[in-house]
Amino acid sequence: MTIPDLTQLSIWPQAQRGNLAAIADLLAIALLDPATRVEVSRRDRTLYVLLTTPNLDGLPQHLDRIHAVVMALALPDIAELKVVDGTNRTLEHRWQQVFSLDTAAAPASPVTVLADETLEDERALAIAPTTHLSPRALGAKPSLSKTSIPNRWRWGTLTIAMVLGFGLAAGVAQWRYGQQASNRANPSRPAAEANLASAADGAAIAIEPMLTAESSTALTPPALAVPVALTIKAVGDIIPGTDYQRYRLPDDWQYLFGSIQYHLGEADITFGNFESTLTEVPSSSKNTGSANTFAFRTPPWYASVLKEAGFDVLSVANNHSMDFFEQGFSDTIAHIEAAGMKAVGRKGEILYLEAQGQTVAFIAFSNYPEHNQVQDIEGAIALVETANAQADIVVVSFHAGKEGTDATVTRDQDELFYSENRGNVVRFSRAVVDHGADLVLGHGPHVPRAIELYNNKLIAYSLGNFLGYRSLSTVGPLGTSLILQTNLDAEGNFVSGRIIPVALDRNGVPYLDDHFGGVVLVRQFTQRDFPDTPLAIDDLGYIWPR
Repeated sequence: MTIPDLTQLSIWPQAQRGNLAAIADLLAIALLDPATRVEVSRRDRTLYVLLTTPNLDGLPQHLDRIHAVVMALALPDIAELKVVDGTNRTLEHRWQQVFSLDTAAAPASPVTVLADETLEDERALAIAPTTHLSPRALGAKPSLSKTSIPNRWRWGTLTIAMVLGFGLAAGVAQWRYGQQASNRANPSRPAAEANLASAADGAAIAIEPMLTAESSTALTPPALAVPVALTIKAVGDIIPGTDYQRYRLPDDWQYLFGSIQYHLGEADITFGNFESTLTEVPSSSKNTGSANTFAFRTPPWYASVLKEAGFDVLSVANNHSMDFFEQGFSDTIAHIEAAGMKAVGRKGEILYLEAQGQTVAFIAFSNYPEHNQVQDIEGAIALVETANAQADIVVVSFHAGKEGTDATVTRDQDELFYSENRGNVVRFSRAVVDHGADLVLGHGPHVPRAIELYNNKLIAYSLGNFLGYRSLSTVGPLGTSLILQTNLDAEGNFVSGRIIPVALDRNGVPYLDDHFGGVVLVRQFTQRDFPDTPLAIDDLGYIWPR
């Protein structure tokens, strides 16, 4: 029988207009590979397709299909297509295929899919329902769309084998919340071959190194990758909503992490700063009638929401941990730990846990006396040295620095916010690294800041807002965020990493940012504030020492 062509899908016109989510959905449909994930972004006149696939044997065909779909779309103002390896985490074998989008070479007629079981030379394909993570429309609830398809297709010279998708909308096939929650261990990632045979004509595909947006000079990762001993993912401030004074909690708790949960996985440890309380204490310790004074109280059962999202360790050392007195602070820790996670933030506390055969220590700091203080450099050094003597890897978290849209600059000086000393985060971070810290994770300014490689250790000066359901502003850089992935060797040295770009919708809920704003900001701020730091950050947010 004859199947409607690709142009009959409802997302085709949106894709032709350059809607990145629609383009990603079309490509995911065309690949006929449920194990492959597609992400799409754009830089100037270049369309980037990040392809995460365990099926290297099918890669040449995937590349052909991606190229054919993009050519058929005839995207305005797009002159180049770059398909980039998203599978390898260590960068040693990462590949990139570049296509020139010469409109003169585009097919004259629409790309059509035909299915006829009587045709000769049919190619049998085992098909499972395809899922694809797309940024969620503002205010929409997460959902999963599944596509019903026949299991035999013919691949022609200029035809694209595709999954039928009648009536698909722009946000088709959201990743179901929790679908990947059980798959948290590091997968075995195959290395790409240096050259791959093209399925179309047997020609060799040239694998090119990644390029930065600012330069046409290739940034070459280290020739020999250092073995990764531990992968940590980290995010900034998390407020799932509050029921204090005004009820500001979502109707559907799955909405909070549904669009981003998958990207919190595939790490040995996932960390975040929990900037609310999990308690039922009825009154706040703060005078919330005063200007710019807020108290956040989240129902205790939300600890299970954070656990389902994938978090392992949560810092509770911040300016909201005592919103409901010492009792609220104790309740928060108890509920986090009862849900199967670890909380860190008590004064004098060093948290130890095991991951990948490594003993990992976490120490949390803030600029307040009820926690370990960033202003107390000598006290911080003593804690780090104690942890370093007993752990293989030491991670330091701090909640400090100025807040707001104008707080993106990192300087080696004390920062003030409403006359309050928020510490010198550069002096603090370098001091703890000098005395044994392997990774420093900053939060508190509510905006992304620069990263720095100092003595082979990574310092992230602010991870920005991650979730602030109807509680955190999303204006400007306050609504641009990231998930920071760091790959460390057995000595805690930084091997490689990735900035996974995140944006917050109007309710303060995170989704994958296909405009890669978090990458752009962190790279810009790093070049401005630490121009000599030996880090390379490519277009898609991959990071390595240089």
